[in-house]
Amino acid sequence: MDIYLTNHANVRHTKFCSADGQIMYKSETPGLLHTGKKTTIYKVIPNNDPEHMIDRFTELATIDWRVVKSSTLAYNGVEMPIAIKGIFGRHRIFTAPGDGRLFKWTLGSFRVTLVLNDGSNTVVARGHRSNIGFIGKPRQARLEIFPNFNHLADVILVTYLLTERIRKDRERNRRRG
Repeated sequence: MDIYLTNHANVRHTKFCSADGQIMYKSETPGLLHTGKKTTIYKVIPNNDPEHMIDRFTELATIDWRVVKSSTLAYNGVEMPIAIKGIFGRHRIFTAPGDGRLFKWTLGSFRVTLVLNDGSNTVVARGHRSNIGFIGKPRQARLEIFPNFNHLADVILVTYLLTERIRKDRERNRRRG
């Protein structure tokens, strides 16, 4: 399953869409300066009534961004612990609610990758950056979720948003020197 981002530059304020353009999720962070703010992630409520085709959303998760301490994630109203591991804190480890398995996000220089944290390192999901097409075809930024894990799309997307924002901040800090 591919979930496309309408605004990859700011994952804290974007829409997440299917390949045919249908909005599936959206993230909102109020205000101009996002540090110390709260991002709310909403999930679209399915609607089959052609008379009322306006997208309606329900709150899925919130992320309280913190500068000094670790940011906190509440998924379906329950705080979800995410451990920071690895050299330079490159890994984020969590247990998927309702699934019970451990997962690990790796924050690379250019992308984040989610694997099962059970020794198998089975790839679960991967973030892909946008490409304007100077070399190769232009591509929209997307989150790729591998087939055996589509049932975990909600928690994968929410934790992706958290880890991709951290990765982007690190990338920005490296460029500044």
